[in-house]
Amino acid sequence: KIWDAVTGTLLLTFIGHMDSVTACDFSPDGTRAVTASEDDSARMWDAENGTLLLYFGHENILYGCAFSPDGRRIITAGWDGNAFVYCAETGECQLTIEGEDTDLLTSCCFAHNGKYIMTSSRDQTARLWNATDGTLIKTLRH
Repeated sequence: KIWDAVTGTLLLTFIGHMDSVTACDFSPDGTRAVTASEDDSARMWDAENGTLLLYFGHENILYGCAFSPDGRRIITAGWDGNAFVYCAETGECQLTIEGEDTDLLTSCCFAHNGKYIMTSSRDQTARLWNATDGTLIKTLRH
């Protein structure tokens, strides 16, 4: 759902996920939104009229999603410990980050310059990745 932050008025409801929505983000220009769900999917929506623009199917529950700072990419992360980077225009998977996390991923984001990706995991770590090739740069442990 999209709410007016000043008045609290409900503006729009996205209809399509079949289970709980676990994460959401607006594109930098505010025209699109991405949602992640326990229905094993992420979806990109038109933030003004609620039209479904892209569907990203997964094999497991998703707990994170975010737009890149330029709005050209979307990252998702979830139950299987993998993160996926998609083209926000075509939905094509451009990068898969896998194998380093020992537990489910709880969130993901791009750095403000778009050069890095951060994932957090239930294994009490956060990891910094190269957003171009998925190379692990650093693991931060709690």
